[in-house]
Amino acid sequence: MDKIQFSEVLLKRIKDSLFARQERLAVAESVTAGMLQFACAQMENATDVFAGGITAYTIEEKTSLLQVDVKEAEQCDCVSPGITEQMAARITTLFQTGWGIATTGYATIVPESEGKLYAFFSIAYQGQVLITEKVELDPQTVAEEAQFTYTTKALQAFCLTLENHFKRLDKI
Repeated sequence: MDKIQFSEVLLKRIKDSLFARQERLAVAESVTAGMLQFACAQMENATDVFAGGITAYTIEEKTSLLQVDVKEAEQCDCVSPGITEQMAARITTLFQTGWGIATTGYATIVPESEGKLYAFFSIAYQGQVLITEKVELDPQTVAEEAQFTYTTKALQAFCLTLENHFKRLDKI
């Protein structure tokens, strides 16, 4: 992977959807190692819609900063749908935003991943989780490509979630 480049069309759709409703986004990430924050910062006038984020790699940081459940975190190496959901919900509170995205998972094979490469992402609105998905990759995928793929999948799902959420509101 020579240069990390996210879809300008995707980022514009996200930015325009958030801006039209005067909504903001914050992110909590682990496996994506700041790549999700990097992508959000690529939006034109990003500060209009992107509040910032936290990259928390260890159990200690996830429990202290994002207040994930310690027992659950220890049981699953901080990689589970539940941990990701807690992170997404908590980041909206920390940054006082409507929207939050969180990621956890494995970008490289480690003993805890049992030979698999996968991640979870969750999307929350006003502290309530709307969607959680698992992304599985070929175990031979290089770390940077895995992180890029996880970030892209989370942003694509976020864009669809935003657009569907606002369409429902428009019907009310």
